[in-house]
Amino acid sequence: MKKFLSLLGALALLVSCSTTDNDNDSDNGNKITLPKKVQNTNPDHPEENSTSVITYNGKKIVSVTENEEERTDYIYEGNLVVKTITYDITYNRNDKKSEKSYTYTDGKLSSSISVNNFTSEYPFGEHQTRSVYSYNADGTIKKETYSTNATTGEEQKNDLYEILTYQNGNLIKVVEKSISSDRVRTSDYEYDGKDSPYKYILGLNLLLDEEFDTNNLIKHTYSVSGTDSEETGPFIYSIEYEYNESGYPVKQTYHNQDGTVGAINEYFY
Repeated sequence: MKKFLSLLGALALLVSCSTTDNDNDSDNGNKITLPKKVQNTNPDHPEENSTSVITYNGKKIVSVTENEEERTDYIYEGNLVVKTITYDITYNRNDKKSEKSYTYTDGKLSSSISVNNFTSEYPFGEHQTRSVYSYNADGTIKKETYSTNATTGEEQKNDLYEILTYQNGNLIKVVEKSISSDRVRTSDYEYDGKDSPYKYILGLNLLLDEEFDTNNLIKHTYSVSGTDSEETGPFIYSIEYEYNESGYPVKQTYHNQDGTVGAINEYFY
């Protein structure tokens, strides 16, 4: 699910490019600029600060390197991202940590499979999760998730599922429901009118529920209902931006519900 904390992780992970192939690209007469680097600062947990750099082939991601400790490679078929593989590169290692594969039907994401913890004991990964996306007549998208037992190979459907609502390339609502109870979590998202740093990166707009929206998120509000819900909300988080002369974000500041700063991302183009 697209949660505030997962958003921080995704935004901190992904940024940088070679300008060689995009200097002459434009959208409505404006030059398309992709960020070269992002620095993430966590005031409360400085040990989590990170610097991420991405290499590109045109507007396709080749790889992302974070703190020279981890590298994620992107694999395309045409303009579609079909797989990402993350490696531990500390001490000159190149050990696979995780892998995610994407499947499309008629140009839309139909499923994804995430596999984690590749070890000598589990050479094919210990944890596997499969997500299936179905497109409803009202324009919403249903996401159902299945987990696989690494020992038995048995797949089991998870209790929670999500209904995603998109508008103009932005995820504006997620309703997470439980099959076994009346618990419902509803998240609403608001955006500015400026281009996200990720808007023109090929293939990312099709990766549903992974924070690659068209515009920049400025507010996240969520609430929880159900008989077992102790805290119902609403809980509100906000994001402030500083932009360069081209209208792209150069600084994101995340504010917790109490107004304190949760994280800062700085973009370099």
